[in-house]
Amino acid sequence: MEWNTLVGTLPDVSLCDRYCFPGKIPYSAQFASPEIIHSYGHEHFDARQDPRWREFGAEDIEEYCFWCSRSCAIACLKMCIETLARPKQPPSMFELIQQGLAAGGYIIRHEQDKLVEFGWIYQPLVNVGQSYGLKGQVYKTLSIEHLCSLLLTGALIIASVSDEIGKRNDTPITHKGGHMVLVHGFEWSHQGCQTLLLHNPSGRFPELQENAVIPYGRLAAAFAGRGFAFWPTGEQNE
Repeated sequence: MEWNTLVGTLPDVSLCDRYCFPGKIPYSAQFASPEIIHSYGHEHFDARQDPRWREFGAEDIEEYCFWCSRSCAIACLKMCIETLARPKQPPSMFELIQQGLAAGGYIIRHEQDKLVEFGWIYQPLVNVGQSYGLKGQVYKTLSIEHLCSLLLTGALIIASVSDEIGKRNDTPITHKGGHMVLVHGFEWSHQGCQTLLLHNPSGRFPELQENAVIPYGRLAAAFAGRGFAFWPTGEQNE
């Protein structure tokens, strides 16, 4: 979608404005202690030492150690469920992991004595979201402009980006994809989209975790052009 086409769908507001999801989105990190994510990523922090590991929902510390670094998509799914479905008892991270595994959402194989992982598969996670009453759709190809148009329909978008998006802006982006974030808003001017607003389950610093503001060019460098979206039941996707 061209930016000029998208602008035609925007409310009658000034040429410089912001769209945010109309409601509070509870933040979930993929690690039990968001305040030490930088240590996880840059100081080889041993997850066994995380004092809050039980909040993840795992009963065994080794289960937490294995899954905490593999659960960015699960954290995003949890945020969508809590925001759009509002269950009385929100599922824990580990409960959602188990549900995702039961749906065939994560592939691990042993090949030549090595663990080969293919990561989380989108459609099974959409199916898990649907089990909580959400509408969901996978997008194998997705531009940032299309992503913005989906946000305007009331969607929350789980997008594939480089995990480098969770570092400060002076850190270069060297690859696309491999990590998931929850995009929930954007800022625009007459020149086009300027920034994206998101919750990052592994942002290294507080300002890059909840409601992180990411410049368009930086997100474009990190974005793999795919993801999946959720709406509350009754909302219309395009």
